Amino acid sequence: MNPFHHGVAITGQEFCPRPELLSTLRGHIDSNQNCVIRGVRRIGKTSAVLETLRTHKKAKYIYVNCWGKLDVDSLASAIYEAFLIHQQRKGLSIEKIIRGFAHLRPKVALDPYSGEPTFTVDTRADTAQDPRSIERVLDTLAHEGKKCPLVVVLDEFQALLKLPKAEALMATMRGAIQLQSHVTYFYLGSTRNLMDQIFNSPDRPFYKSAASVNVEPIERSVYVPYIKDKFATGKRGASSAALAAIFNAACDITGDVQQLCSEIWNFTTQGETIEAETVPHGLERIHRAEHESNSRIIDLLTPGQVRVLVGLARVGGASPTSKEFLTAAGVAQPSSVTRAINRLSDRGLIYDSPKGYRFFSPFFRTWLLTQEL
Repeated sequence: MNPFHHGVAITGQEFCPRPELLSTLRGHIDSNQNCVIRGVRRIGKTSAVLETLRTHKKAKYIYVNCWGKLDVDSLASAIYEAFLIHQQRKGLSIEKIIRGFAHLRPKVALDPYSGEPTFTVDTRADTAQDPRSIERVLDTLAHEGKKCPLVVVLDEFQALLKLPKAEALMATMRGAIQLQSHVTYFYLGSTRNLMDQIFNSPDRPFYKSAASVNVEPIERSVYVPYIKDKFATGKRGASSAALAAIFNAACDITGDVQQLCSEIWNFTTQGETIEAETVPHGLERIHRAEHESNSRIIDLLTPGQVRVLVGLARVGGASPTSKEFLTAAGVAQPSSVTRAINRLSDRGLIYDSPKGYRFFSPFFRTWLLTQEL
C-alpha cells in the first residue's frame, strides 16, 4: 500500500512530528488566545491544527473551510453544519441532534465514500444576506463554549474577503468574537498578503486581534528520515541524492513532497533503491496528470502574462524587473512585468514571499519548463 498521502489532512501516526509548532498551538488553546496561522498551501497548517486538537486532553473543535463560500448564507450554513458534526462527535445521536436543533432544519445524508452521516442546513430564510445575521451563528458557538473548551477553526479565512459586503461581515464577526472569552478562534490562511490585509491593516476590524503563527517547511533533518522510513515500509531504499532532488523539486512544501514521493512509489518495486535519476520520472508522471488543467490555465492568460510566468520559472522571482529577468521573459518594459505579476497573483498562480515571487505549485513551475511557450 502506498504510504504517501497528499491533498488530505494527516493526523495520528501518519503525522510527521512538529513538536515546537504543536506546543505553540496548544499553548494558545490553553490560554484561550485567538490565533492567525499563515503558511502557503499544502505546507501542513490544517494537519498541524487538527493534530494539536486530536492530542489535546480537553478542547473540542469545530472546523469550517471558508474556501468557495459565495455569501453570508453559505458561510452561516457551513458553520452550523460543522456545529452539528461537533454535536455528533460529542456523542449525541442523530435523532437527538435533529430534535435538539430543529430550528436549524437539519437534513441528514450518508457520505457515499465513508458511510458516515453528514448534515446540511438551510439558513436562507434567516440570513437574508445580511452580514449582521452572522451574529446569531456566532452566538450559538459562544453558548457551546461555555459548556466545554471550544476551538473554532476557520480555514482559508482570507476567502471571506471575496464575499458581498465583506467589510461589514468582518466587522460583525470581530464584534461578536471579541466578547467570546470561552471560545478560541484559529484563522488559517494560505495567501499571506490577504491575511496581512485582514490582521495587520489598522483600518480593518481584525487588526491585531490575534496572535500570529507562521507555518514553515519541516526541517529536512526531521522530514528526510520520515520520508526515508516511508519508502522502507515497501522495502525501497532512497539515496541521499534522490531525497535531496525530491525536496528541491517540491520546494520543501510538505504536501508536494508527499505527492512526488507517491508517484515515485507507484512505478518502483520492492528491493529497488531510488536514485536521483529516478526523480525526473516521477515529475513526468505528475506533469502528464496535470497537463490538461495546466494548459487550460495558460489558455486563459495573455501572451505577456505567459512570458512573465516562464521568466519566473527560469530565473526566479527575486528581481522580476531586472535586465536578466526581462531578457529571460522576453518582455521590454518593467511596468509590463509589474502589471502581469499583479494579475498572476490575483489569479492565485504566484505569491509574494520574503525571497521574491514564487509559484503556489512547484510542479506547475517544472511543467512550464518542459513546454515550448
